[in-house]
Amino acid sequence: MKANLIISICLLFCCIITTTAQKSFTEEQKYLRLNAAQPTDYIIQKFSNYDLVLLGENHAIKENLDFVAELIPHLYKAGVYNLCMEFGAAEMQSRLDSLINAPRYDEQIAREMIYFYNVGWAYKEYADIYKAAWTFNKQLPSNARKFRIVNLSYQYDWSKYSSDQTPETMQKVFHKGVPDKFRAERIESEIISKHEKALIFVGSVHAFTKFKMGVPYSTTVLSMNSDDFRYKHDFIYYDDGFLGNRLLRKYPDKTFNILLHCALFSIPGEKTSDVSPANGQIEQIMKLMNYKPMGFDLGNSPIGKLHDSSTYSQGYTNFTIGQMFDGYIFLKPFDQMTGCTVDSLFFNNRKWEDVQIQIPDPNWFAPKSMQEFKDKIKRYVIMRQRYKDVIDPTMPKTNSGRLIRLSNFASRYVQPRNIDVWLPEDYDESKRYSVLYMHDGQMLFDSTITWNHQAWEADKCLKILMERKQVKECIIVGIWNNGKLRHSEYLPGKAIQYLPTAVKDSLLNETLSGKPQADNYLRFIVEELKPFIDSTFATRPGQQDTYIAGSSMGGLISMYAMCEYPQVFGGAACMSTHWIGDFNVKNEAFPRAFAQYMQNHLPSPKNHKFYFDCGTMGLDSHYPVHQKKADNIMKQKGYDNSNWITRKFDGADHSEISWSKRLDIPLLFLLKK
Repeated sequence: MKANLIISICLLFCCIITTTAQKSFTEEQKYLRLNAAQPTDYIIQKFSNYDLVLLGENHAIKENLDFVAELIPHLYKAGVYNLCMEFGAAEMQSRLDSLINAPRYDEQIAREMIYFYNVGWAYKEYADIYKAAWTFNKQLPSNARKFRIVNLSYQYDWSKYSSDQTPETMQKVFHKGVPDKFRAERIESEIISKHEKALIFVGSVHAFTKFKMGVPYSTTVLSMNSDDFRYKHDFIYYDDGFLGNRLLRKYPDKTFNILLHCALFSIPGEKTSDVSPANGQIEQIMKLMNYKPMGFDLGNSPIGKLHDSSTYSQGYTNFTIGQMFDGYIFLKPFDQMTGCTVDSLFFNNRKWEDVQIQIPDPNWFAPKSMQEFKDKIKRYVIMRQRYKDVIDPTMPKTNSGRLIRLSNFASRYVQPRNIDVWLPEDYDESKRYSVLYMHDGQMLFDSTITWNHQAWEADKCLKILMERKQVKECIIVGIWNNGKLRHSEYLPGKAIQYLPTAVKDSLLNETLSGKPQADNYLRFIVEELKPFIDSTFATRPGQQDTYIAGSSMGGLISMYAMCEYPQVFGGAACMSTHWIGDFNVKNEAFPRAFAQYMQNHLPSPKNHKFYFDCGTMGLDSHYPVHQKKADNIMKQKGYDNSNWITRKFDGADHSEISWSKRLDIPLLFLLKK
């Protein structure tokens, strides 16, 4: 990150915000730049001071499982020879020990061990952790100590479940006692008594240590973590029976807990099921840090002091994220997370009656058939559905690279709007990138979320050109239009003075409602957005590396931006330029006004490039005659084929599909190395 990021953010109102507040997170970013570590390094560092590191997950997220599997060699090198996992039964420990030290890995045995513990846990990446341990052990010398995975749980008997939940019936299900008490005892016998260290990989709530979860009770209910399954009668019961709670009480100097970035449950009765940690502020900070994977402390840090309003805040005043966990690991934002892979062979040769009787938590879900059960298992790992409450439904999917959403970017000049920043797949902060500013940002990347189901696919086009090394390395800044004021923001303001009085009055009073916004829109881009982008991302901020592009009215405002800010922009792509300006295609006043404006304001051809084009179908069929007049002015001002292109595309209409098909032409012209 650039050194002047803090200064830039302090000087600007524009920052990543929610709709109700503005915050630049300057202190938090400074802390992360000075203290955060690469996630693997962060985990390993903690074992310098602690023997037991609890890593809390939200289940079945592929990136988390892959991360744990990849940790194994690093743990071993650091003298940590054990990985304790929630998803495995102690009854199968000897079989697991044999599996990960066998001459040949047997995937069916791994599958059977997971099935034994949970008949519905058909997610391949959990078994892949076994395989990662086997792969690592196999390459060790024959006399070397082997890495071990410890199963923490036991096989519950859900056939004894009764809808009439009483201490007696639940004790039949959990016949070896409270699960987290059992897990704590497993860690004592398998790790602590042997003076070992271990990474403990469990569901997030089981990783609670110092935090006691406040649970409100309006009626008498059962506490599943209580050692004797007693009823709790208080309005707020502070549950301290989780695995981490138990370990911290007995081994306070040995225990540290970390949360893997995940959605948190919302308070019951809220409109959404999930909320983003720290009221979304962690995701916002990570956006500012370019979504760089990192691990960092929460205790005594500005991030740990961020307020959180999830269900875990119940019973607390001014609750903060740091009250729950000591550390935090961020791998990916919610919209980039992937669900685990469903193992298609998991239920091979399994009878439905045998599966059905052992399905966990039947009070939550009681399928009537094997197919219904399989469908539920598959749905759980569709992350955009499961995390719909914390993923912006307007967030585009890209063909390549990654997208960073600057939500409701604030401005002194225009209404707030989303900004979508596209970064190439190999984006590297140590390098520098040109910047292409594009209008109508919501139409650039993903046709599945646009109003007309079309998109420019700008990321795909630029990726191909960069891979071929035909253009400069570049990022895209997609500036959303704001709907009803789009025409007002994109209509060149200073060209209005060249309109006949009657046309001008009608335009100002009716079409623009007395509020021409183009000059304010450009001030927003030049004075607020561009400094923020240059301070936050690895850009080349100079004029020869700053470009602007759009279509239709976006073509007009791109031409206007070059004329008004020739010191800022070095090139403009004006596709299907809406020279007719208004909605009346026969009104000649607007084309004449734009021509007069260009005559008086075109920048020097020495260091500027213009690209114009049009189609011949639909609305575009009205453009060629006006484009010719603009071309004549370009010639008069000294532009030639080295710095100006105009193209006509027979059969092309006025649509994102048409612009997408030919976007490579202006990009190659403007960004050519």
